[in-house]
Amino acid sequence: MITDSDTSTPTDTTTIWIVEDHEVFARQIRRLISAEDDMNCPYHFTGAADLFDKLRFTNERPDLLLLDLGLPRRDGLEVLGDIRSVLPEVKVLILTSFDDREKVYRAICNGASGYLLKTADPDEILGGIRDVMHGASALSSPVAKMILEGFARYGPVEHIEPLTAREEDVLRYLVKGFIKKEIAEQLSISQHTVDMHLRSVYRKLHVRSQTEAVSKALRQGLV
Repeated sequence: MITDSDTSTPTDTTTIWIVEDHEVFARQIRRLISAEDDMNCPYHFTGAADLFDKLRFTNERPDLLLLDLGLPRRDGLEVLGDIRSVLPEVKVLILTSFDDREKVYRAICNGASGYLLKTADPDEILGGIRDVMHGASALSSPVAKMILEGFARYGPVEHIEPLTAREEDVLRYLVKGFIKKEIAEQLSISQHTVDMHLRSVYRKLHVRSQTEAVSKALRQGLV
């Protein structure tokens, strides 16, 4: 964990913590944030373990957490899930280099309030933080375009054949990023049975892949 010597903040200031293993980039973002009168960034963590150690030994909490998905030793999406469990009231804004559709969908589905790319300009990052703190979402332009194109691909919301309760369970874990073996373990069923349910889900949703199923499930509000 990297900290400033003085972590006191005015009560009307947004407190931001960063989880980012690239120290040069993290320092740049901290300087950017610290130059703003309404923001403060007292802590930077290079990995999830440091963040959770801090949370165990202090009552301090951020208002917003900037989270990279490319963390060492643990997938950032797994970390996001743990953060949402431990800090349900804290806003999480993804700031990462990953721009593939599946990571974007999974991050948003798992509770991220926004998704910004590291190529975003400083004003976009600061504006994204303020948008999230005011209850809006923050998306980099390429990410927003990707989501809109993904939705447009399937046309208007359509009526689909209802899923069974077990099919909904399988789809819900699929959206959360679980692989077939993990879904089987969570539901205490065999992988063969998971495959059977997935084939039925694909047929009912008129899709051919996990990514398409996740995209359509989010768009249709199925999970």
